[in-house]
Amino acid sequence: MEDRDLVVAESPVGLLVAVTLAKGARRLEKSMGMVSAGEDDAIHQVRVSCRRLRSDLKLFRKLLAGAWAPELRADLAALAQACGEARDLEVIAALVRENATSEDNEEHVDTILTTLTLGLDRAAARSAEVVLGEATKDLLTTIESVAVAPDLTPKADRPCGEVLPELLQSATVKFAQEADKLKPWSPDDHWHEVRLLAKRVRYAADTSASVLGDEAKATAAQAATYQELLGQHQDHCAAADALTGMAADAAAQDDPELSFTLGRLTERHRAARKPLREQFLGLYHRP
Repeated sequence: MEDRDLVVAESPVGLLVAVTLAKGARRLEKSMGMVSAGEDDAIHQVRVSCRRLRSDLKLFRKLLAGAWAPELRADLAALAQACGEARDLEVIAALVRENATSEDNEEHVDTILTTLTLGLDRAAARSAEVVLGEATKDLLTTIESVAVAPDLTPKADRPCGEVLPELLQSATVKFAQEADKLKPWSPDDHWHEVRLLAKRVRYAADTSASVLGDEAKATAAQAATYQELLGQHQDHCAAADALTGMAADAAAQDDPELSFTLGRLTERHRAARKPLREQFLGLYHRP
């Protein structure tokens, strides 16, 4: 029987906090092992582990006493950031391959992909060095230790069935407040913020599902759909930004033809945002 199976609606919510932290530690440890073994998608899994733990700490923030939680969230954010460049370049390279057409100069596309791949290899090596370093091992040890007996507020003694709906609703309301503001012409950063909030709802609902059941599972599934659409949107934004930077470099090196190809690819990714925005808004505002 897994730890999560021991938590029921009548259990003190502090028990779920401890169980969730322990599970997060195991998830992070597993992803670190993937990096050590050189497995595909390993760096991304470390990043996901950090984000999930940070989201859980955010969900339970009113139950956590002392300064340990903000410090832990900051350390997890730093580790996730150290893994960010490699993941971003991996996604951007895949999008360039997917969106390049026969109309594009094949030699230029190969040059662009080579540049991205070289950058990815260097970034992945830097990320792996951080993930396998002593600081990350110490972070894992800290999480494991905290999970045994986290410092909690008196509210953590209340039953899960009483507290979790409040916590989940708080995350859901925050998402809805920001999603309601989105328009087709809203800046990219606003769309990205809503994506992060959708992810927070998804993780919060998933963490709560063992106690709250089908309703929380439904909320998690809906949030995952929103997150997927907004994630695709963010990937195209990141690709457009990266290619714009490469175009500026090509222009500075007096290579107008390569700069032209980069400009074409950039506009293609910018254009890809529109149908994703329309799809999200249509789904979000559906009766």
